[in-house]
Amino acid sequence: MEIEKFEQATKVKDKLDTLERQKRKLESALKSCSLGATIGFTHPGEFRRKDEVTINSGEFIKEMISKELKILNSHIEIVKEEFENI
Repeated sequence: MEIEKFEQATKVKDKLDTLERQKRKLESALKSCSLGATIGFTHPGEFRRKDEVTINSGEFIKEMISKELKILNSHIEIVKEEFENI
């Protein structure tokens, strides 16, 4: 029983570490002085081909990062609660 709890706690802790590392990266990007994003996509249809679009609007990118940080923070809180309940 204790081994199962330890393994479960280890998995939850790894998940929490991954989420917090992602949060630090997003916070660092948000503080960056120049922001740009490249979005890769595949054209649908019979002849699929890859393409990409570059976004250089700093305000738009900051808004996207801020929204992602809010979502990430809620995920972190859920995982922390899960970890405490083990």
